[in-house]
Amino acid sequence: MIDLRNVLKTSEHIPVQAHWDPIENTANNLHWATEEKFNRSKAQWHEPVDMTWEQWLKLFNPGPTQPLKRYNTTDFQVFLPPSTVNVGDVWDLDPDGILPFLRQFHRSATMNLRHGQKGAKACLRAISPEYADIVFRIHARFTLDTSIGAYFRPAQFFGHLIINRNNGAICRFTLSLPSHNSNVDIGAFRTADIGFVPRMELCGLSEEQPKPIAWETAITAEVVGEKFRNALYKFTEIAWTPIEDAVERAKALNRPIHAVLLFGVLDDESC
Repeated sequence: MIDLRNVLKTSEHIPVQAHWDPIENTANNLHWATEEKFNRSKAQWHEPVDMTWEQWLKLFNPGPTQPLKRYNTTDFQVFLPPSTVNVGDVWDLDPDGILPFLRQFHRSATMNLRHGQKGAKACLRAISPEYADIVFRIHARFTLDTSIGAYFRPAQFFGHLIINRNNGAICRFTLSLPSHNSNVDIGAFRTADIGFVPRMELCGLSEEQPKPIAWETAITAEVVGEKFRNALYKFTEIAWTPIEDAVERAKALNRPIHAVLLFGVLDDESC
């Protein structure tokens, strides 16, 4: 068992840079609606809307609230395990400690999602005598304008924290939106859309950069991803049957097949 609870010993300030690219595309062009379409939605809204079309066009591409912010080393304590762990163990992260990082993107960040879901998990991915690599997955939502119900919901944030176990320094910190297609949901005026943002990321500008590390014990990114999915989504416990096998079984039992067609994926928030 490995104890990382008191590893962060330094009093250094870690500058963190925020990047937030504009939305590149959406399925229904909600983020770039014509003035006519915007005015029609505005007129149908249940309350008066004090917003121009020009303001609407900027709404979903705000850029980071704080392009550069300095954190204390102790601020990163939130990512460390609350007790001793082994490589591959997963633990919950405290939203109160995570939100200051997310609010570097936008002040409205919340980790209370639809229907009350909450998701922030971390895992010890690798260990060596000198370093520890902690990875984490976080789900969040940003309210861009309360008057029209405008929101921006990333599929997920995935991050890395590499720390020096000997001197307590932070060597690497990243928190980013995966760059796969359709990685954000947006919405306003009770209309939803799905789109793609090329880069939304926090990067720590630490002075200590580790050389290539010979990990003593490690698991792959694929194994970590599976652990997070199992911890966050109950449906992963279902024993799925390939459609070919289901058809044969239905024939054998003389039973119908009830089919549900899904658009998107089940194991993130981008659908």
